[in-house]
Amino acid sequence: MVAFLGAGSLIAGTDDFSDYPTSMKGRPKVGGVQPNLETVASLDADLVISSASANHPALAPALEALSIPLYVVRTDRLSDIERSMKALGSLLKLTDALKKTESFRRALEAEHRRRRVAPKVLFIVWTDPLYVAGRETFMDDLIELTGSANAAKMTTGWPQFSLETLVSSEPDILLFPSRSIKPDRFEQLVRNDARWRNLKCVREHSYFAVDEDVFTRPGPRVVEAARVLNRIVDDWERR
Repeated sequence: MVAFLGAGSLIAGTDDFSDYPTSMKGRPKVGGVQPNLETVASLDADLVISSASANHPALAPALEALSIPLYVVRTDRLSDIERSMKALGSLLKLTDALKKTESFRRALEAEHRRRRVAPKVLFIVWTDPLYVAGRETFMDDLIELTGSANAAKMTTGWPQFSLETLVSSEPDILLFPSRSIKPDRFEQLVRNDARWRNLKCVREHSYFAVDEDVFTRPGPRVVEAARVLNRIVDDWERR
């Protein structure tokens, strides 16, 4: 988000997983959910930005002891992304932030669809045990934005999902992240379990490995995720 708003040069360091845009790959790394505070302090940063979904409870008091302010970004829902970008633009005093945020909003709105028949889409996070994207998540909002319906609408958040519920919900389209669930691993799962194999979406090859970073990191690239999902659903409609 910070880079999208035009302030990538202000970023002194990142967590171990921040690799987009590519210019971030060479920045000093401070660790994961539990960052190395000595490394953080060595960067002489004026501010630490953390995601609410990976904000360790010990981080705030530790940074307070170092007199480093902490700003926590929450992106549980799709609408939170625009709101967070506006807040970051204001916090960092970025003159072009509103214009860039508005371009993001327009691009996302351009992917809104109304369909005659809304296919049921299931986004799988993990297969063993099975975890999915339920309602009140940015993924649920993304699915609805494209004129589709979340096949896991009976659940909230990112819950464990039984195979029995999967079979009874019978999604039309399955999506899964390309690194956490390798395509060959998914194919093996289908071969070894008749419950997966007998799903209509599996029989009709309506299951897709999608770019994990684009689909599971709620930031400016959700526009790209919406475009990809719209293409998948458009192809499904033409069958």
